[in-house]
Amino acid sequence: MTIAAGPLATPSASDNWMKAPALSQESLSGSFWRLSSLDTGEISPFLVLAPEGRIGNFFNPAVEYWHVFDGHLCLVNADGQPSAIFTAAQIEDGRIVALGGRGTIGSTNALFILTATDHPEHPIRATPKSMPRRAEFLVAAQRPRRPNLVVVPAGAGSLHGQWQEGIADSKRNWDICVGYYGTERPFLPAAVEYLAHLPQKRKFKLIYDLFYAESPLWGYDRIWLPDDDLLISGEEINRMFHLSRLHELDLCQPALSTGEGSHPTHPITFQKPGGGLRHEPFIEIMCPLFSRRALKICIESFRDSESGYGLDHLWPSFLGRPQTRMAILDQFGVKHTRPIATNYNLGVALAEQQAVFATYGFQLQPIPGVL
Repeated sequence: MTIAAGPLATPSASDNWMKAPALSQESLSGSFWRLSSLDTGEISPFLVLAPEGRIGNFFNPAVEYWHVFDGHLCLVNADGQPSAIFTAAQIEDGRIVALGGRGTIGSTNALFILTATDHPEHPIRATPKSMPRRAEFLVAAQRPRRPNLVVVPAGAGSLHGQWQEGIADSKRNWDICVGYYGTERPFLPAAVEYLAHLPQKRKFKLIYDLFYAESPLWGYDRIWLPDDDLLISGEEINRMFHLSRLHELDLCQPALSTGEGSHPTHPITFQKPGGGLRHEPFIEIMCPLFSRRALKICIESFRDSESGYGLDHLWPSFLGRPQTRMAILDQFGVKHTRPIATNYNLGVALAEQQAVFATYGFQLQPIPGVL
């Protein structure tokens, strides 16, 4: 039984309910829902059943995690007791569109409804869901050569060619995909596994178009999404992917150098002495490294993002704030060579952030070291 995707109206008690089919952790993990009750209406516009039983984008001690009990979805409170068990379902065309169950969330004892949904449309500049968003590859490997992938939106001044220098092709543990955003014909300093030309596309819109449903880029275990103005060696990229895999991280990044010629933004990302791994609640949009399962949950937030502002707060929320699966890697001090806010309007970007937060029902909590 599959879960329906797409925004749907909240069902009422009079709709055609039936006994819920047996569900599994695997079938529910990574699914998106709107939580409501028949008594009080909407509780959360966007809730994620995140991996390993975490609840994404809804943080309440009455709903601390989820699991499957006897084939039914069960929400569990901070005391380890069931807060709601969903034993009823609505099914259309063989897909579950809603789950219903009675329980107590907070002080409310009611019939609760989870309605299958999708990421909300961008509040300012949404492209219709019916509009094709699929990049055409000018170069594409027949199959992944290596387990990891670097995807870089690149212009004429991109530094990604330097990442490939000094490391033998046989030693790399990463393939590379270049999404060229310049208007001129792409000219690359070194061979790449994938190349697409997407003139004047902003970073996250470009990446979204590369990761269409059947894209070969989904064949990789871990995906790094750096800006094209970062200085890092190919060997450091190798080690970064290795550490991400070794520590089973869903979301991480290299630390940022504070040396001459580097322009880091958030103090939380500044490289610290010792070269270790820091579990932090924030990974910035400049250079996030995702596990495949994490990127699948977050990718729709990229779709129409113009500036990317706020996405680095939303991604940990979608994943259920997985403290031990997020980290900043102090072994590397990546140099950010371009000053901040040189190619966009900061005020417009902040307005976009606030509007996007509102569509997800996300409440920003201050994080020390994040500006």
